[in-house]
Amino acid sequence: MKIILIIDVRWYNACADFAIKQAQGLILAGHDLLLMANPGSPPAKKAREIGLELNEGINFAGADKIISAPSKLRSTASKFGADIILAHRGESHLIAGLAARGMRLKVARFRGDVRPPRGNILSRWLNLKLTGGIAVSTERLRLDYERTFRSNGILCRVIYPGLNWESMKATAPKEDLKRKFGLKPDKPVIGIVGRLSPVKGHRYFIEAAKMVSLKYPEAQFVIAGEDAQVSATELQLTAATLRVPNIRFFGLVENIAELIAAFDIGVVASIGSEMICRVLLEYFAAGLPVVATSVNQISELMLLSSGGTLVPTADSPAMAYAINDLIADTSFRKRLSANGKRWVESRSLRTLGDETAEFLSGVIRA
Repeated sequence: MKIILIIDVRWYNACADFAIKQAQGLILAGHDLLLMANPGSPPAKKAREIGLELNEGINFAGADKIISAPSKLRSTASKFGADIILAHRGESHLIAGLAARGMRLKVARFRGDVRPPRGNILSRWLNLKLTGGIAVSTERLRLDYERTFRSNGILCRVIYPGLNWESMKATAPKEDLKRKFGLKPDKPVIGIVGRLSPVKGHRYFIEAAKMVSLKYPEAQFVIAGEDAQVSATELQLTAATLRVPNIRFFGLVENIAELIAAFDIGVVASIGSEMICRVLLEYFAAGLPVVATSVNQISELMLLSSGGTLVPTADSPAMAYAINDLIADTSFRKRLSANGKRWVESRSLRTLGDETAEFLSGVIRA
């Protein structure tokens, strides 16, 4: 197949990362791919870095997008000889639908948005008349589409993330990596990685860390991620107020794989979002047992992998109990670690590419 994949986001978020990995997977699966992104955007920069064929000729967020973008995209698709366009956002989805009208060119959409699809007239026209199929990041979102559009013959499939899991392999023994980051090599390290935002649940992780420290006073806690809606200073104040011992803040870490490999337990404490959860796969690839909250894609991947313990959102005691159980039981940790690693090794970029290609082939055949 000759595929145009459009990722028109303004930042490098989980959606952008998924699209870039999906593009890599489709190429590994033997398909011709042209990636389109907004000019100068972070996804475009990432695509250039890794050598993807890139077109920045359309600003899908521009003021004239509906007037000129469809004709530009139609021209690009004709020159490339595209069989199908896969759009990752609402703006490019609409432009692709308009561009493909009257052409032997199919349109598909990938959606990893926490919001359910709208059922208004424009949405129904776009999804049921101009779109050949929709792929989504969670089973919950697939059911949302079924409820909204009553299926109506539209192809809808769940596609979970893929990962180059070998990139998360430890570069040195865990004890050496702990020393590198100033951590005690013989004491457990419990870590959380993600941007500093209320939705990521750092507050609950800090509260749980305090409870864990009462039973395991030498346990070490790590928070890594850049300031966003919350600053590290604010979280440090919370930790100081609770008198959490042995807690370290690392900010944005250049080689995050090394830091994750220094952990003994990975935590995802999010209270929302997480329709695409990158860090969970990275924890599994690093061989970590995981404690994670029951949120969106996290719940599904945790149940599929059996790689950790699910806890309710915003429940610090439950998180602390789960962490304590893992610290106390080495064989339990190893079992969960093996489960997660085995599962993520089945989620290679090639697997992601094959699943996407199968979905797109179905759209073309329909």
